[in-house]
Amino acid sequence: MMRVRGAIVLAAGLPFWIYFARFISEVKRSALGYELGSVAFPMPAQFRAALFVAVISLLLGLPLLLADFINWFKERPTDRPSG
Repeated sequence: MMRVRGAIVLAAGLPFWIYFARFISEVKRSALGYELGSVAFPMPAQFRAALFVAVISLLLGLPLLLADFINWFKERPTDRPSG
């Protein structure tokens, strides 16, 4: 059976990606949305932290998922449970 640690890490980062997408959509609708990240409208600290966690979970989860799949694929057919 294939291990799911990569999928778990990716799923753990999903709320941060949702927060990121929702924040960007709300800012685009605001009056100063085009100035996001400038001196007039700097990025909030919690946004930068959420983006950092989301990117780290993506960069850690994808290689783990790939490594799990490669190890699962390399198993001999007799090692896999039937059914």
